[in-house]
Amino acid sequence: MKKTINFTYNDVDYTLEYTRKTLEKMEADGIVLSEMDKKPVTILPKLFQYAFFANHKRISKDLVEEMFDLFTNKNEMYNKLSEMAMETLNSLFEEKTEKNAISWTATF
Repeated sequence: MKKTINFTYNDVDYTLEYTRKTLEKMEADGIVLSEMDKKPVTILPKLFQYAFFANHKRISKDLVEEMFDLFTNKNEMYNKLSEMAMETLNSLFEEKTEKNAISWTATF
């Protein structure tokens, strides 16, 4: 089950989550998940911003920043966003178990 963060701001419901496409965009924009603990001041606002991408792609950066500034307990927010991002990353490497999953071999 995907982990999400849900909240309401100005009578609009928001669901924050990460997808493969979100992680691809983060990488393309230079965000390195392995640097989360080294650069939390830089990466936390970015993690928050990119979490909107899956469900609220057209939201303005100014509105995201406004909401971010109003959130309490940013340390816990950072922990949850980090956990969500890493869970999404790890899910990309899980073995497929569907009956039509493709097995392969190498000959070298």
